[in-house]
Amino acid sequence: MTAPAFTDYIAHIGDRTQLYAIVAEYTGAHRVIYPGCYLDLAPSYIWDDVTYLDSDPRALRAFTGTHATDTARARKRYPAEPRIAFHPGDYTETSRELPIAAWDLAISLYAGPISRHVKPLLRAPGWLLVNNSHADAGLAHLDADYDLAAVIQHRNSRYTLTATDLQRYLQPRRPPHPTPEQLHASGRGIAYTHPATAYLFRYR
Repeated sequence: MTAPAFTDYIAHIGDRTQLYAIVAEYTGAHRVIYPGCYLDLAPSYIWDDVTYLDSDPRALRAFTGTHATDTARARKRYPAEPRIAFHPGDYTETSRELPIAAWDLAISLYAGPISRHVKPLLRAPGWLLVNNSHADAGLAHLDADYDLAAVIQHRNSRYTLTATDLQRYLQPRRPPHPTPEQLHASGRGIAYTHPATAYLFRYR
């Protein structure tokens, strides 16, 4: 597996580069950690220091060698040289081996309950970019260490960030909101009255 794996994956899932760009502008984050990344290298097009974690052997093959750095170098939007680290294995285990309070932003997209596992790794105040495919936005919503700061929508091939009128988000269509234990048990996000593509939480 070589560099095209990253660009082929982006062609398959859609290009999230703009998503990461507006998050970078809003948060001012510098160091980013991305558990459950699979082959999504787009954060390294926006940030020059990204740490990736994934258990899939295809991700390990893709990140081995210079393929990731070469791809990021060709597409980066910053002057520095890309700094890319990859840690293979289950992020619930490998995250325990990483430095404490070393990252500004964690990314949680389609990869499970990352919000609770990255808290020791985030500087306070820090940031969590999360969607709700595995209920992680709901889990962050119920976690007193996180505050909803903005929501992001993806419409007409564009991402937009909104930081106002946030009280209407994360309200269940069928109250009451499930507990963290119920969300963990189901592993699925619930339906909200005003869903967003992604949610940006402030970690305190």
